[in-house]
Amino acid sequence: MRKLDLEGKKYGRLTLIKLVGVNKSKQRVWLCLCDCGTEHQASQAHITRGSSTSCGCYRKERTTTHNHSRTPEWFAYQHAKARCKPDHESHEHYFDRGILFRFTSFKDFFAEIGPRPTPKHSLDRRDNDKGYESGNVRWATKSQQERNRRCDNCLVLKQRIVELESKLAAFEQHAIS
Repeated sequence: MRKLDLEGKKYGRLTLIKLVGVNKSKQRVWLCLCDCGTEHQASQAHITRGSSTSCGCYRKERTTTHNHSRTPEWFAYQHAKARCKPDHESHEHYFDRGILFRFTSFKDFFAEIGPRPTPKHSLDRRDNDKGYESGNVRWATKSQQERNRRCDNCLVLKQRIVELESKLAAFEQHAIS
């Protein structure tokens, strides 16, 4: 076995303090100090290979949940995030229009929107031309959402109204004279 001087080196969150012995597999075992402050022993092979990168605190951080899994808020988060992806079936209404999902975690999303007020509320964007982002999401009722729709043909309708108003004005002018 080749001896490496690894004392003081850092691997992931672990800083190697001192060699403490060998394990049953005849691998060197190091006493390490984790970034979280915990002392941890790990084999040199596991440390250098990357299979030991912390005392276990990283795994705990990754698996700690927000206690909202499978709630209406969690489903709203998941569905909104999915709608903004290029492979979603409704990509032309979201991704293709530049609608992006800008929350980096459920925790951030929930901090912004809070709990759903009633079962009649669902996720809504205040400005339909902006993405799911801080300041642009809310819980809204069906009637609120119906009044907050984008209109694909609004420009055409407005042009037609101007056209008809000018014809009406011309007709009225002709009727007066």
